[in-house]
Amino acid sequence: MKWLIPNMRKQNLWKSILCFNLFLFISTGSVAQRTQNDLDAYTPFDNTSFNEFPVITIKVVFHVMQRSELDPENFKNDTPDRQRIAAILENCNRFFSKLSAPSIEVDPNIPVVHDSRIQFRLEDIRFHVDSAGWDRNKFMIVQGGPWPFPVDSVSKETKELFFFNLSAFRGFNRSDSLVVSTPNGPVVLHKDNVTKSGKTTVLKVNENIDLLDPINATYFRRKDYNCGSDNWKNFADSDKNHLHIFLTGASSKRIQFGCAPSPYFMNVSNYIYGGSWAGDQLTAHEIGHTLGLGHTNYPQFKDLPRTDKFCSGCPCNGTTISNNIMGYNGCRNYLSPNQIGHMYKGYSTLPNRIRITTACEYDPDQFTMIRQSQKWDRTRIVKGDLVVKKNSQLEVNEDLYMATGTTLFIEKKAKIILNNCTLSSGCGTQWNGVVYCRKFKRKKIKTPKRKKGELILQGSSKLNDVVP
Repeated sequence: MKWLIPNMRKQNLWKSILCFNLFLFISTGSVAQRTQNDLDAYTPFDNTSFNEFPVITIKVVFHVMQRSELDPENFKNDTPDRQRIAAILENCNRFFSKLSAPSIEVDPNIPVVHDSRIQFRLEDIRFHVDSAGWDRNKFMIVQGGPWPFPVDSVSKETKELFFFNLSAFRGFNRSDSLVVSTPNGPVVLHKDNVTKSGKTTVLKVNENIDLLDPINATYFRRKDYNCGSDNWKNFADSDKNHLHIFLTGASSKRIQFGCAPSPYFMNVSNYIYGGSWAGDQLTAHEIGHTLGLGHTNYPQFKDLPRTDKFCSGCPCNGTTISNNIMGYNGCRNYLSPNQIGHMYKGYSTLPNRIRITTACEYDPDQFTMIRQSQKWDRTRIVKGDLVVKKNSQLEVNEDLYMATGTTLFIEKKAKIILNNCTLSSGCGTQWNGVVYCRKFKRKKIKTPKRKKGELILQGSSKLNDVVP
C-alpha cells in the first residue's frame, strides 16, 4: 500500500512560537538590572557621529541545503538564484538601517533611532545536497522501546483496535495517524479517537478494517530540527567567526519558518514557498535573535510596549500590534533604542561576538587620531592604528580592543592612561603594541630623544596579546 503523509493535529500558536528558540546574550544580570544609562552609552542615536559609533559589520555565510540534485526544492546553484540570495542580505541591511518610528508609542520622550549601524556582509554562498540537512520538520514512525505495540484484539464491526496496556494510549493520543503491520505489509490508518477502558487502550479508526489482520501498530511523530545545530556542525565545522544562515526545507509543511538559537548560526526554512518580502522579513527577524533580541510579546526592555499581539502578516496599528522587527506583524520596520543599544553593546564588548564582525580586519586608512584630551567611558574597538597626538591625553576607563596588526602610536608629550582596564585584541590574535614617536608618519617613525610620550597603567590595567 502506498505510504501517505499523515495529517497531524494542529499545534496552538504558543507552541509554534516556542520553536523560535530565543538566543539571549549571557549578561551579568537580569533584564530589569540593565540600566537605561548602560544601554544609552552604546546606542548610536541620530545625533552621534560615525567616528563615535562606527558601523558594525557582521560577516555572513549562506548555506543552501538541497534535498536532491534533480529536485533541490530550494535555490539552485546558478547566477539568478545566487543574486536572489545576495538580495536577501541587501534587504536585511535596509531593515536595520532604514528604521521608522514606532507604531505603538510608549513614551513621546523616547527618541527614534533611524539607523542601528549594524550591517551584514556576504562572504560566501555554499550549496550542499543533503536530504537530512534539508528537512527541518518531518514525520517519523516511532520505533524502539515498546513500539510498535502488539494488537491484542480487534473489533472489525466497530473499527476498533485493543491494546492491553495504557502506554499505547499516551502514544496514540499524540497523533492523528498510525501505521499498522499486516500480513500483506504496512497500512496507514487515521484515528477517530482513543480511549481507556480499565488497563486497555481502545483505538477507533476511520477506515474499514474488515480485510485487515493487524499484527502491531505504532504512530507518527513530528520531528523538529528547526533549531538544531547539526547543519552548523556538519557543514560549517562549528565555525565561530561568521554568522551562518542555513536555507533549508521541510517535508511536513510548506510555510516559511525559522529559528536562531545561537550567534553563530540560524535557520530559515521554505524561503522559496512564501514570497521574497515575507522571507526577507523572516530572515531579518531571525537575525535579530542571533544579535541577542527576544520577541516583543514579552518586552525585553522598558522602551517597548507592555503588550504586543502576535499576528503574522497583519498590519501594525497604534494600540495592539507593533511594527517591531522582533514582533509578528506585516510591517517590521522599527527597533527601540534599547534594542539597538543591546545589539551594539554585545558586538562591541564581547570578544566571541567581535570575531564575527569585520572589526578584526586591520584597515590602515581607518586610524583614530586623538588631537585633544578625551575620556573613553565605554568599551571600543579600534580597526586601524590609534594615534595620540602631541600634548593630548586619552583616558580609557573601559576595555579597549585592537584589531589584528594595529599599533598604538604615542607622540611626544602625549599621554594615554588606562584605568583598571585591559588593552588587547578581541580577535584571538595579536596587535603590534606601543610605538613612541616624535610625530606620526607611517613611512618614517622617529623616536623622541626627550619628553617622550607616556603610557600609564593604573590599578589592574594591563596590555595583552601584543606581538613579542
